[in-house]
Amino acid sequence: MTGEENSASGGNVIGYERELAEITGAIERYGTGAPPHIAIVAEPMAGRTTIVAEIRRQYGNRVNYLPLEFVIKKSGMLDFSSLEGDIILIDNCQFLATRKIGGFDVLDTFLRTQITSKKLFITTWNIYSWQYLCSVMNLNAYFPTIVTLNKMDTPVLKQVIMARDKPGTIRILDEGTAERSMFFSIIHSTVQVPFTSREISVPWVKPNFTLMLHKLPRKKRVQISLEDIIFEKINRIAYGNPGVALLLWENSIKDNAISLSAIAEYPYSISLDTNESFILSVILSMESLHEKDLFAIAGSEMDIEQVIYRLVQQRLVRDSEGYYSIEPFALGPVTDYLRKTRRLW
Repeated sequence: MTGEENSASGGNVIGYERELAEITGAIERYGTGAPPHIAIVAEPMAGRTTIVAEIRRQYGNRVNYLPLEFVIKKSGMLDFSSLEGDIILIDNCQFLATRKIGGFDVLDTFLRTQITSKKLFITTWNIYSWQYLCSVMNLNAYFPTIVTLNKMDTPVLKQVIMARDKPGTIRILDEGTAERSMFFSIIHSTVQVPFTSREISVPWVKPNFTLMLHKLPRKKRVQISLEDIIFEKINRIAYGNPGVALLLWENSIKDNAISLSAIAEYPYSISLDTNESFILSVILSMESLHEKDLFAIAGSEMDIEQVIYRLVQQRLVRDSEGYYSIEPFALGPVTDYLRKTRRLW
């Protein structure tokens, strides 16, 4: 399949068209020298699954897909040379390393295999694990192509959500009220960190002058769509994360209708000690971690059961049959808290 054909068939991805084009461009360059290994980096629920599905759809049998679902032990490493196809797509590569003594051994072995292989490796990473590993072991040096899935602004997020339903399926209920919080939008701009190749998404507040004018006396009033106000609220609560926004949208629909008041707020007042903050940051960076791996990372000096209990009680972490992950609606507040307390890299 040619590059032009790939670009034309990428209509299944909304909001990350530029990122997908960068990935397919790197794939098309493959074969003219050293493989341009690719790292796809994003926070939880931010679109990696969609991008991976599109790569598999476009390149079919060329792709060996290997999803990682738990921390990989050295004995569990695959012999990549025995795999058919010229592209190896490994999902959730944060499971190749853990924050404990000897926790980088598997990742070191994987990277040595990658740089000596003639196959093209496409890898996906949790952004917080990626940033940590880039800081402590220069992980980014192994990937000529690094694609970051940044947070979405409201118009793009609206497109993503509306594409899930047929036009007219969901009714917008007009309650005749607008919220003051809608006077401002959260815009996510991508900026490059000075003296590095790293890009980060920086939120900033943009006044919604149109909505402000809507509240003027009738003769001076400017009309604004209630639908747009609803999506502004969803994006604010979701912190620009498309997966969280989709979940919030689905939770807010009743009898095929949605209203402004039906979109629930999720207030969090986070107060944690040092151990709780550390374990929360580990869970955030790994996305889903089994209790056995948490015990191994925490060590014998920490009362990990008490720490987990506290995190679950505060609705920051959820327990799914022994696997722990961040509650979806706590993702934004947790990230903010860990940044303020300097637990994230």
